[in-house]
Amino acid sequence: TQLQLLASCALKQNDMVAYTAALEKIVTFTPKPEYWLDLIVRTGNKPGFSPALTLDTYRLRKVTGTMEKTGDYMEAAQLALQAGYPAEAKGFVDEGYSKKLLGEGADASRHQRLKDLVAKKLTEDQATLAEGEKAAAAQATGDALVATGFNLVTYGQYDKGLQLIQQGISKGGLKAPEQAKLHLGVAQHLAGKKAEANKTFAGVGGTDGSKDLARLWRLIR
Repeated sequence: TQLQLLASCALKQNDMVAYTAALEKIVTFTPKPEYWLDLIVRTGNKPGFSPALTLDTYRLRKVTGTMEKTGDYMEAAQLALQAGYPAEAKGFVDEGYSKKLLGEGADASRHQRLKDLVAKKLTEDQATLAEGEKAAAAQATGDALVATGFNLVTYGQYDKGLQLIQQGISKGGLKAPEQAKLHLGVAQHLAGKKAEANKTFAGVGGTDGSKDLARLWRLIR
């Protein structure tokens, strides 16, 4: 109740920094979806937040149970496909269908087309996983290794995937090193290695939003 009062006062004073700080404390002790959604959305709307992290906000929303609209699942799945993660896209689509937010209503055929596309991309990707690893290892920088490793994590190949992500970060030359560290933390969290994930999240910096999202991941209990 005191934290809610603090958040209310901050909001009335239009102090978004204080309001966000109060929300972070609230979700720590009362992790209700409505509090998490408010916190995640406000974090994503902060000045300087990179559009490249939009998929990462959906990953956080999926874990915190705050995916609540048809458009959320459609966009998340499409972004996952664009990023080269068809297994992750399937996870979004499957959850959308299980909640009956996809596959229902006037746009059911559109949802089915997305589902079919995800299945097609998944089959194609599975056939080239080994080739993708070799190609990533041959790259001069570590970006491809990080992406390939995260892709393996989405298939449940946690140990191998984490190893490749770490190799990619160590290799260097990354376009967005803080985002790579964020993805390592997310991958560790998904693998059930929460202590390692929180340690990784604590080391994420930058001003593009990666640090903000990493801090939110650390609040998950």
